[in-house]
Amino acid sequence: MKVRKSYLLLGSITIWILLGRLLHGKNTLQIDTYENTSFTSYVGKKALELRGNRTGSPAFIYFFNPIRGVIDGFVQIIRNTIAVPAPNSIIPVIGWLGVVAIIAFAVFATSQWKTALLSVSLLLGCGALGMWQFTMDSIAMTLAAVLLSLAIGIPLGIWAGLSDRVLKILTPFLDLAQILPTLVYMAPIALVFMIGAASATIATMIYSIPIAIRITSHAIRNLNQSPVEAAESMGSTQKQTLTKVQIPMAKQMIVLGINQTVMAAVSFVVVAALIGAPGLGKPVISALIIRNVGQGFVAGFAVVFLAILMDRSTSAAARRQNSFIPPTEKQIKFKRMTLIGTGILAIVGVFLSRTMLWAAVWPKEITIAPQVERITNDVTAWVLENLTIFTVGFKDFISYSILNPLESQLSASPWYVTVAMIVALALIIGGTRTAILAFVLAMAIVLSGLWYEAMLTLTQTIVGCLLTMIIGIALGIWTGRNDRAERILRPFLDAGQTLPAFVYLVPMLGLFGPTRFTAIATGIVYAIPVVVKIVCEGIRAVPHSLVEAATAAGSTTRQIITKVQLPASKKTILLATNQGLIYVLAVVVIGGFVGAGGLGYLVIVGNSKPELQGKGLIAGAAILLLGVIFDRIMQAGARRSS
Repeated sequence: MKVRKSYLLLGSITIWILLGRLLHGKNTLQIDTYENTSFTSYVGKKALELRGNRTGSPAFIYFFNPIRGVIDGFVQIIRNTIAVPAPNSIIPVIGWLGVVAIIAFAVFATSQWKTALLSVSLLLGCGALGMWQFTMDSIAMTLAAVLLSLAIGIPLGIWAGLSDRVLKILTPFLDLAQILPTLVYMAPIALVFMIGAASATIATMIYSIPIAIRITSHAIRNLNQSPVEAAESMGSTQKQTLTKVQIPMAKQMIVLGINQTVMAAVSFVVVAALIGAPGLGKPVISALIIRNVGQGFVAGFAVVFLAILMDRSTSAAARRQNSFIPPTEKQIKFKRMTLIGTGILAIVGVFLSRTMLWAAVWPKEITIAPQVERITNDVTAWVLENLTIFTVGFKDFISYSILNPLESQLSASPWYVTVAMIVALALIIGGTRTAILAFVLAMAIVLSGLWYEAMLTLTQTIVGCLLTMIIGIALGIWTGRNDRAERILRPFLDAGQTLPAFVYLVPMLGLFGPTRFTAIATGIVYAIPVVVKIVCEGIRAVPHSLVEAATAAGSTTRQIITKVQLPASKKTILLATNQGLIYVLAVVVIGGFVGAGGLGYLVIVGNSKPELQGKGLIAGAAILLLGVIFDRIMQAGARRSS
């Protein structure tokens, strides 16, 4: 059966290639970038009408506008506190020294002094890069989005953890939020709530809330049931059991959920600068637009510092209680005294920041930004001049050997031939229901009028996913079989997942210039950590008895990997492929900033050109449809292989 399926796949691809060559250039549905179809024109007109009804429509007057006002007010309160001058003042409520003191105290109180020292150093580093104002704006946006996300996500997560029905209802929405690239839903949100801090906060919440729900639900569902049953047998009500037993037991996992929610918010706040979010995303986008790698690195370093600060401070709080041995009375007293002392220092810092100008506004004299920018540009120029074989050479090799032939096949084949191929793959891999869904969604892309651009995006995604899986599976096997390799690579994998995807575009732009390969390379770097981790877990989950039996039979290391471990972890590898595809797609569409073209470029153009707004909105929908098609095919394949 496996052989027959592989032959069917090979046969379908062969027929598609032959028909594509035979009918090359016919019915490709290609249109000029600045040309609208009748459908995109219609959507654009409706978008303009929607904007015009903002002050007259009951939906806006009684629902959308109040939500926007409340969230915008909440964000502005936090920004006025730490980022921008308060009303009738030239300084924020709390100046830079006060912010540093408060963060140092908060991190020390929830973790330890080493983490507090690291947090202060990173914060001061952001200031030294000349990015203090942008950093404070990003912290304010992140804090507002996280507080609102947790206020919604944790209660829903607890509810989903207690109720199978609620979890079943929420799961499709959580899956959709995972599939949906960040660039896609910003335009509709900005259309309804206008560009600005409110839209950016709402978009960040949509990205962050599913993570809080999933981890909280998982925490409640995977508790040791013995204490819960004991509490119920003693007559505790459901509310008492929840508040006195389940939530305290799940506290550490819930704190981990808070950490992941914070990291998701930090990641999105950078991208949300596209719809008016204040903060570090603005200088990153400016650098990408003008192709200034040095300026991009300065802003990128600040984003990295902020991401590490947020990650280390919140993850340290999650790991803090790792011992069952209670502290001694002397330790408790010492901790209490040090907290009082650091609290007094924090109060002094806030007071100075309210009374001294030098402590309120970051001194402009303290900056290393020009030096970082100059060094970065010099290094970039040296790399491009002396390491051409590793940059241009590698880019050209991939472009001419894989990217160009695949793009020619996908974009120049008649649309109906490629649709038939996609449906055939879905039928062979996922079954009839998956094939029907793939046909409906592919036809929706055809009817949108953006089939050609969708094929360009699909080409880059496939090439990116292919290279990601080659590297990811190799590293995953290595770390899965070698504990030392896993320990060495783990910090890099964790750091890779911590950084926002947008930041990776800056170094890739310096290496490969403004080309579609830059977007592909960025997607590879962003997706590799999650693929390596999943493959590693799959290899480690293979029963030792199978490996020992193969070893006893005289199998070589290569035979054990190819004949035992990889086949046994096939389902996990399919999951890794699915995740790699989704991660690459999410970054490839952002690559419109660096010359990638395709649907991502249309989304960006639609945000900046009112006459193409409809086309940008439809391009976002087409990206979603592509993601759903291949997510469902891969998930169905994983289920059928188990």
